[in-house]
Amino acid sequence: MSSPDLAVDPASPTPAGVLARLAGMMFLQSWPLGSWGVTIGAYIAANTGGLGSGAFSSGFIGYSTLAAAVGSLVSPYLVGVVGDRLVPPRWLLAGLNLASAAAAMGLLASESEFAFFVWLCVYFQCYFPVVTLCNTIGLANLNRPEQEFPLLRLYGAIGWIAAGVFVGFAWPWMFGSSIESLRTPFAIGAVANLAMAIYALTLPRTGPAVRLDTGPPLPRRQAGKLLADPKLRWFLVASFFACVPSMAYNNFCNPFLNHTKFPAPAAVMTLGQLSEIAVLATMPMVLRRLSLGSLYVWGMAAWVARYGLLTAAAGTGVAWPVYLAILLHGPCFAFIYVVGPMLADRFTNHQDRGAAQGLYAVASSGLGHVVGALAVGAMQAAVLTPDGVNPPPYDWTTFWAIASAVSVVSLVVLFRCVNPSRHSPTTD
Repeated sequence: MSSPDLAVDPASPTPAGVLARLAGMMFLQSWPLGSWGVTIGAYIAANTGGLGSGAFSSGFIGYSTLAAAVGSLVSPYLVGVVGDRLVPPRWLLAGLNLASAAAAMGLLASESEFAFFVWLCVYFQCYFPVVTLCNTIGLANLNRPEQEFPLLRLYGAIGWIAAGVFVGFAWPWMFGSSIESLRTPFAIGAVANLAMAIYALTLPRTGPAVRLDTGPPLPRRQAGKLLADPKLRWFLVASFFACVPSMAYNNFCNPFLNHTKFPAPAAVMTLGQLSEIAVLATMPMVLRRLSLGSLYVWGMAAWVARYGLLTAAAGTGVAWPVYLAILLHGPCFAFIYVVGPMLADRFTNHQDRGAAQGLYAVASSGLGHVVGALAVGAMQAAVLTPDGVNPPPYDWTTFWAIASAVSVVSLVVLFRCVNPSRHSPTTD
């Protein structure tokens, strides 16, 4: 897949103007979910059972994460095929952001658990293909993907930080009260999606690689061709296990901080994005010494350490393990969710790049997150907010200990699938 308005020379760095446009894409695309993705758990918790509007049931924080997982099951792959074969990715990016804005407004207006969950599903059906498209557009327009893609993703972390600081610090400073347990962040996200839809039309003219009249293969046939490679199949299995444990932190760290009275939780959690920026900035140098496969395994080891720290913090009431757990976000995120697309890009030719990214999204943030969401929903209902128990026990020590045990199992399986000592294809 090439870009008609770029002269790609793999021996030279990507032109600064192109990098700036792609960096803007990553920044703006991270802002919408960054504005409410961290605080949604606090909003649900503030309206669970007898609290607030009482619209949500006891396990809904965990079960709501199924919406994101379901959004990753099919749509990223199908949109990847369309972007590879039929429609320019930047037009898809614009259309999906418009749909995301509409879904965010649906969340803002929802008065019941069912309506809220439906709009969440709609949002993530649009959001995860957008992530795939941003990866596809970025990889297609970089002359040196291994050196430049981690730095490009750095601007996504900056966008997430900017959104969190705006919600956690700037809004209370301007208007005098916190909005972390309110609906307001959904409106902020909707405006950001609209801005991204407009910006998407300014991006480099990437693809599609195959014209409509050449007879593009059916999605099922294209998937079969890609999955015929056993190396890709093992990598997808590894990706599934790597992403299962993430749902506990992603959806419960903010409620944990709010429940234990940490100041400005949404802003405090942006320390994780600062760590992510540092890791992404140094990753090109790290890759001169370590393989992509090795970093993938180290990323899972970081998840084990993170949940151990949160278990210790919940059990002792000491704050510093929480800060360390948040600061581990850099390797936790970058070595799994940034290295993963880079590895997936190695298993295909440019003509099928979008479909390969879609398959990776289905295995990782799709199936992996489905299993993770079901697990954390059950954990919430069992040890945090069980039915018929008033007040809820909020046994955070047990919750994080279970997450720690799951991450250890995932690390063992991941190491067997991606073992650097056996010259796995992901380490080449």
